[in-house]
Amino acid sequence: MIVKISIIIPVLNEASHIADTLATVREASNVEVIVVDGGSDDETVAIAQSMGAKIIAAGAGRASQMNAGAAVATGDILLFLHADTRLPKGFDTLVREG
Repeated sequence: MIVKISIIIPVLNEASHIADTLATVREASNVEVIVVDGGSDDETVAIAQSMGAKIIAAGAGRASQMNAGAAVATGDILLFLHADTRLPKGFDTLVREG
């Protein structure tokens, strides 16, 4: 059985970055993507939804957002990312082996 990874991305007005970040996780296996919005007033949430991410809302502040994401995550491994992070191809294998 492949270990499930939950990727948690706290965001606030990250429309200019979130699509590129989410694109880097598309081909990973057994990965859950949770975007935790802290009250964006741009298109961040719509973009993330259109790319299949699970969206939850949390109070402003990175710590609150990270905790909210962890609370709903179902993965065995939690991977926290900034909204402008680009993961390399095969990152999921590297994380599981680490």
